[in-house]
Amino acid sequence: MKALSALIIALCVISAFPALGAGAPKLDTTGTMGLADKNGDQKMDREEYNQRMTEVFYFADVDKDGDLTIVELAAAEPVAPQAFQNADRNSNGKLSLAEFLYAVHIDFFTADTNRDGLIDMRELRVFMGK
Repeated sequence: MKALSALIIALCVISAFPALGAGAPKLDTTGTMGLADKNGDQKMDREEYNQRMTEVFYFADVDKDGDLTIVELAAAEPVAPQAFQNADRNSNGKLSLAEFLYAVHIDFFTADTNRDGLIDMRELRVFMGK
């Protein structure tokens, strides 16, 4: 599922700069954390992560039909077809908000290496490959 994570990180960046679209500057871990960390504690809890991923979903849903297709996701960043298929739990060729959130919450669990229910800056750097 980590292949979908790279896409999610890219979407976080792009949706932060909608006027720039795919040409948006890449955020570092501090910028990425700043987008999700609503209470300013330099950690993302599950609620903050869920809110940010919901925003990302609706940003990526270009046709506003309530589902994401691989084409919509690929418009922002290349996505591995297998990662998309793995996330598409009902195999209908699109991701509902529930399917999308399920997929990215697996990524939250992966990033939260100390299992404290928070992603701190160190964990985010490791997860983002920095």
